[in-house]
Amino acid sequence: MLTETFSSIVAAVRKVFANWRALLLVAIVYVALLVALYFFVAVREASVAQVALTFALALLAPILFFMLQAMIANGFSDAAEPLSAGLVAKRSLTGFWKFIVITLPLIALAILVVYLLAKYQSHLASVPDSATQLHPMAASSRSHETTRAAINWKGAALSTIRYLALGLVLPLAAIHLWLATARDGLVTALKRIGQLLARAFAPQSILIYVVGFLIFAIAPYFLLFRTTPNKHAWLDLILLGVRVAAVFSLTLLGWVITVKAIALLTAKSSEPVTNEAG
Repeated sequence: MLTETFSSIVAAVRKVFANWRALLLVAIVYVALLVALYFFVAVREASVAQVALTFALALLAPILFFMLQAMIANGFSDAAEPLSAGLVAKRSLTGFWKFIVITLPLIALAILVVYLLAKYQSHLASVPDSATQLHPMAASSRSHETTRAAINWKGAALSTIRYLALGLVLPLAAIHLWLATARDGLVTALKRIGQLLARAFAPQSILIYVVGFLIFAIAPYFLLFRTTPNKHAWLDLILLGVRVAAVFSLTLLGWVITVKAIALLTAKSSEPVTNEAG
């Protein structure tokens, strides 16, 4: 299993860089998405024009996001021949709405998970500690005897569930749904949604995603937030530019390679499906 998994990743790296025109197009859309998100956060709603710009960016950012995923799924799917950048752009501009539709159940599930976890966490915060409530003197003396706080196992479990749901389960399911939509069409993907979700959590699929997660999430985090202080301001500026460029490259390439590797893996195990225009 490990050999087949890592061979899929190596093949994905080779094929992603071979289709460099489509990769460049994806990078341009990714930059546009980041710019839209930046101005959405940075613009203050002080005038009518700024309010209108904020609403426009709030509409543009999701469109760019799903266009980006459509380009990645269409340009780096399991097609025998890589698609040209023009064809990738055409398919993505005309079909990104399919990716919105196929993702709606996952969006609803994400909202439900976040709501339920937040509600339960607020419930835990409102419940007083039984040991402190029943034996205040014992709890006070115990707090003076030890400086190490007790581990909040319930809070840790909630955080674990939240990170697994939003960082692993839902993104991995979305990748498989997007690839099926690009390869077989929206109607076929909707009909096979149960089978696709079951396939998403196969051991090889999870392993590929975890390896990719280390590239497009963990490594960029440490590059961006774990800095090394030095005494030269100009050197800090140069290092910041290098880190930002590295974060941009790792995030984009890591995600594209992950999607491509999963596409190659599913292509080996899936039966041929008649394409439809849906």
